[in-house]
Amino acid sequence: MADKKNSGGKAAETIEGSAEEVKKKKRVSPMEFLMQVRSEAEKVSWTSWKETRISTIMVFIMVIVMAIFFLIVDQTLRFAVCAGLQLSCGPAGA
Repeated sequence: MADKKNSGGKAAETIEGSAEEVKKKKRVSPMEFLMQVRSEAEKVSWTSWKETRISTIMVFIMVIVMAIFFLIVDQTLRFAVCAGLQLSCGPAGA
C-alpha cells in the first residue's frame, strides 16, 4: 500500500507491508489442538449454576411478558383498523 506522507512540506512515498511478510502458521496435530482448547477453557471465568439458572428464568419471564405485550398491541391495532375502516374483522366462520 502506498501512502504519501508530508514531512516538512515534501511529499514522500512509502510502501508499508509486503505479501512476502505473511507469517505461516505452525500446523498442530488434532490432539495438540484439543489440548490447547482445554487449556484455554480452564482460563475462562464460568458463571455458577445458580447464576445460570436465575438468568434462564429471567429470560423465560421476559419472553412471556413480551408475548403478552405484543398480543395486546396486536389486538388493539386490529380493533382500531377494523373500527376505523368499518370492516367485519370477526372470525372467518361467523
